[in-house]
Amino acid sequence: MNKIKIEGITKKTATNIFILLIALINTLLQIWGVNIIPINNEELSNIISTLFLIIAVLRNTWKNCNITTISQKVQQIADAIRSGELSEEIIEELISKNDRKGKGK
Repeated sequence: MNKIKIEGITKKTATNIFILLIALINTLLQIWGVNIIPINNEELSNIISTLFLIIAVLRNTWKNCNITTISQKVQQIADAIRSGELSEEIIEELISKNDRKGKGK
């Protein structure tokens, strides 16, 4: 089972999660009739809340889905590690080899 490693979470990832949580909480409050956006016009408030949710979901989907070629390759590597086809030792060896090569520049 995969464990969550808090130390490995970047500021960017934490910000993405935080924005998504705020959007979801705001939407739930809107559903329950609690208007936290201080605008008198209820329709305008609903539009802003919906746009906020749509933008947050699209941004997080773009950042967290394997749309690009490189992200798909990285996912294949991660899947190979999880299934045992690639050992973590091999990956560590490749990373250290790349680090040594980068320092030689």
